[in-house]
Amino acid sequence: MNDRCKQLGGYLVQFDNKHEASFVARYLDSIRGGGPYFTGITDEDSEGRFNTYNDKKPVIFVKWRWFQPDNWWNEDCVEIWKTGFNDRHCGTRGKYICEVPA
Repeated sequence: MNDRCKQLGGYLVQFDNKHEASFVARYLDSIRGGGPYFTGITDEDSEGRFNTYNDKKPVIFVKWRWFQPDNWWNEDCVEIWKTGFNDRHCGTRGKYICEVPA
């Protein structure tokens, strides 16, 4: 996923604050039904400590879906839904969002 984003000159989307995450969730809901879409948030390096994949900045504002994150079957990647974030296995095929700097 991130390799494809790099080919486009960007990276998997990461959120600078909760308002940006809410904006993206609402936008995705309006065009494609609310998700899920992989993001550039992961806890691969340290279980339970979520950072941006691209620059390793800590992410502390995530609005999780009910009973998430649960690390079911070693889920280290994060996807966004209309209703919040969910941890998901990184090897799962799915849609993703690239962020390309202007």
